[in-house]
Amino acid sequence: MNGLSLECFEAGGRRVLIAIIAHLRGALASALTVAGALTLAAPASAADGYAPLQQVAPGVYVQRGADEAPSTANRGAVANLGVLVGASGVIVVNTGSSAEHGAALLAAVARLTDRPVVLAIDTQASPDQIMGNSTFTRRAIPVLAHRDTDIFMREHCDACVADVKAQAGTDALAQTRVAWPTRLIDGSQTIDAGGRTLQIVYLGWTKQPGCLAVLDRASGVLFTGDIASFGVTPQTQLGQLANWIDALGELQQLAPALVVPGHGAPGPAAHLERMREYLQALSQQTREAYLRGDGLLETTEHVDLAPFRGWALYEAHHRRNVHFAYLQIEEQDLKQ
Repeated sequence: MNGLSLECFEAGGRRVLIAIIAHLRGALASALTVAGALTLAAPASAADGYAPLQQVAPGVYVQRGADEAPSTANRGAVANLGVLVGASGVIVVNTGSSAEHGAALLAAVARLTDRPVVLAIDTQASPDQIMGNSTFTRRAIPVLAHRDTDIFMREHCDACVADVKAQAGTDALAQTRVAWPTRLIDGSQTIDAGGRTLQIVYLGWTKQPGCLAVLDRASGVLFTGDIASFGVTPQTQLGQLANWIDALGELQQLAPALVVPGHGAPGPAAHLERMREYLQALSQQTREAYLRGDGLLETTEHVDLAPFRGWALYEAHHRRNVHFAYLQIEEQDLKQ
């Protein structure tokens, strides 16, 4: 009943009115939280060179990544990281782009609270988000991930690390080593950690195998990892587009109060639909070109999604996305 207590209805009209007023106040607070989060552009760097933690809800903080490609200047810190402070401990959502970044994140948490970090969550195996794992595991902090993320990391992370070092080679990355997750799950589940209740959402292969989203029950804040990007063109070469599109719809059905995407500014749940529209247009227009008999190079050149040209990294990522969408369609066609 939209958060209204049944006890109020049993106690008479006055308590019903009180409950309704309380509910409306809560709804207004949620709306103000979303409105404030919409202004969370990537902030200036803190003294350690990484963005400061910004509060988006009670006990919930985001470290904004730069809305650009990894580089030496940004130290590869281009993804959003999350911090949830509970009554007895802290949960971190994604660990950063390097061991140094992970250490800086833990230092920022220590400045925020004296409660211990009791859990880190890898939402997927993206180097800009999981290369800080070693800093956490060295301190005996469990790192949770889907089992498929662990498998993917073991198969691909050496190449990923080499690629990141080529793009954003710094002393921070030079000392970084891959550290595997230490707590593996196989599907969606609800966990209690640090005094907060988290709904871990697994919706199958989306951007890559093993992607997770994390919903904080108390605040309604949803961390999507790389399942969603807001205003930043995603990289889709490993994605299963049909399932990814469906997954974005399922995340909308959770009705989160605020969504923190893997890349881009936090925003309302409605922004998930915009991400969904990009993937739908990418898939549909590439398929139409393939069915017309257009070749790979021609399709890559001419499938231009004008409504999304203003997204960051469109020029860097979109043609590559078309290229791989075409190859997937071709592969599916040849299997029939």
